[in-house]
Parts: sequence; structure tokens; C-alpha cells
Amino acid sequence: MSVSMDLIKQLREETGAGVADCKNALVEANGDVEKAKKILLAKGVAKAAKKLDRTTKEGLISIKNNNEKAVILELGCETDFVARNEKFNELLNNLTDIAFQNEFKSLDEFINFEYNSKKIEDLIKEYIAIIGENIKLTRYGFLKANSKNQVVFDYLHFNKRIGVIVLVEFEKEFEINKELKAEFGSKTVFQIASMKPVYVDINSIPASEIEEQKKLAYQQALNEGKPEHIALKIAEGKVMKIFEDSVLMEQAFFEENTKINKFKDFVKEYSNKLNEKINILSFFRYEIGK
Repeated sequence: MSVSMDLIKQLREETGAGVADCKNALVEANGDVEKAKKILLAKGVAKAAKKLDRTTKEGLISIKNNNEKAVILELGCETDFVARNEKFNELLNNLTDIAFQNEFKSLDEFINFEYNSKKIEDLIKEYIAIIGENIKLTRYGFLKANSKNQVVFDYLHFNKRIGVIVLVEFEKEFEINKELKAEFGSKTVFQIASMKPVYVDINSIPASEIEEQKKLAYQQALNEGKPEHIALKIAEGKVMKIFEDSVLMEQAFFEENTKINKFKDFVKEYSNKLNEKINILSFFRYEIGK
């Protein structure tokens, strides 16, 4: 079947794959973009397990964190000119404060919250009327420590286009060896910001996603003429490789010129320094337009 350039362009923008690969995947998927994404992922052409949904092209990310709880939100707009606008930043700061005070469980709850007798979505519409450009609260995340052993760390890039919050649990209270733990947290948020993980560890990946990728890899191996038992082994190995780059604990450590190979080795090193266990419980990483 023939595939339109518009579809090829859309798939290329959402996966980062080449034109030819996108075209072939769309042909194989009979023009179904979502199916084509999965085909590219299984072939290793698209970046593994990345969230492919597009968000607003421009905007800013905001974080508020007192180490016991943190919010991160993304406010989208159409142009970078508006992202630098004083009124846009005023709205961003107001929304961040409201979110921090009220600890919303979801983006929907946040948008429908009544503040000064008006919903947040209506407040945003007022700023749209003032600024003259579409504005959208696109993403929101909240993390909270449940004990003195847990702490939230954060990172916000200087241009406010990349932000990270992460909840870490130590075996002992945070105040014990606080400086060393803060150092661990600082490197952890930078790892997440620079290496773009999607999951904390292998166990965090939904079983349905693993099975779906296994089936695709298995079928491809069969189509290449491999015997069933070989195709099964190929599928197992391929799926783990597909997800490796997207799993924080399995990722290469971001620092160069170090003997540490993977992030899990870094965690182990600091665990030994502190003489206590360290668990990464959860994180949010937002990047404008991705």
C-alpha cells in the first residue's frame, strides 16, 4: 500500500526514526500509526519504551519542593516568546503554589479545582484572553515522603525546559549522613534528567508491555525463518535490550571517566558508603515538547 508523506512525517516526529524506516513500518501496519510505533520499537529503530505522546511545543516547567513533598508541572504555550512573558510566568508560579498547597492526586483533579470561586481551567482561560495565545496545563506530578527516612530531591534546568523530582528511601533517617545523602540525591536527579529513564527498574515495566514486545519480536524471528525455540530465545533477549535504556537502574551511569558502569552500581557504591540500603521509589521527568 502507498503511505502519505503526512503520516511518515508524523511517525518520524513522534519516534525519531528515519524516513525509510517509518515508511516501511507504516506499510507493514497498513497505515496504523500506533501499530507502526510498536513495530519500530520491536525492531529497535525507535528509542525503547519512550513515551511517544506529544505535548505542547513550547512552555515552561516549574517545581516546588521542601524535601518532604514536591510538585512538578508543565505549562504549555504556542511560542517561546510567550514562555518568557511576565503574565505567563505569573500564572505558572500561581499554579505551582496552588498545587503545592492542595496536593492533587491527578491532573484532572487539579484542573477542576475551584480557586477563588473559579475552576483552574477558567483561570487559565482568563490568561489566554490576556496573552492572546493558547495555554494548557499539560502535565502534573506530586511526590510525598511518608517517613523521616524518605526525601524528595529535584532538578530544574536553567531554561526551565527539563525538570525532575524523585522520591528516595534510605534505611536510616535522612538527617543521618545528610550531606552524603544530599550528594546521592543530586547525582540521581541529574542521571534522570540527562539519561531520560521511563521506569525505575525492570519490575516497574507493565507485564502487558513486555508481553506485547515479546510477541512482536517472536513473530519477526519466525518470519526470518528461525525455528520456534530459537525465535523464543531471540525474543527474550531482544525485549530486555529494548527496555534497558529506559530503566533507571539498568542505564549507563551519566558521569564519564568513572569506573561505575550502570546506575545500579552507583546506588550500590553509595549504599556501601552510608552502610544502609537505598531505594528509588518513584520519579517524574518532564521535558518541554517530549
